[in-house]
Amino acid sequence: MSFLSRAAGLVGRASVVAVGASVASTVLVGIDQRRGATPAVPDHPGPYSPGEREAAARTYLTALTLPAAAWRVPFAPDCARHENGLRTGFGASQLRWDLHLHLQYSAIREITDIAVTVDPPGREGIVHADFTLVTAVGLKARVREDFLIPAEDCLIHSIDARISLGSAPRGGSRA
Repeated sequence: MSFLSRAAGLVGRASVVAVGASVASTVLVGIDQRRGATPAVPDHPGPYSPGEREAAARTYLTALTLPAAAWRVPFAPDCARHENGLRTGFGASQLRWDLHLHLQYSAIREITDIAVTVDPPGREGIVHADFTLVTAVGLKARVREDFLIPAEDCLIHSIDARISLGSAPRGGSRA
């Protein structure tokens, strides 16, 4: 075996160890953060106002770019998330860990052009968010998410996300 192939193998193994240590560290931090965190639900029995329900959805949007906020997102225990029809979320615990570990969200640099509508006409209990994701490499994606957040408990019961590349003008379709 040549010196170069040995060196490449050593670098490869060191990379795997470094990534593993990073993930392990993130998990340990998450376990610690989870202990002291409570979901961001207002401290009264309800019904909850449109502003409080909007705040629940915005907590989720914050957690997309700030992993430490994952433990504050007020998910219902059986919350489901769908992206373009494909189920990607299977309960509060899994969704919080996904947000905290941040693996699939690490490419998101920022969220811009956020427009939130609570209870759109004919859709009671829905909080609709329309926004643009900007990735670390500058690509933009238009996201439309419907959160089922009933006034009775102010918890996110489901998220239906529709994601498309590029950004569309507000209130309309792409030209």
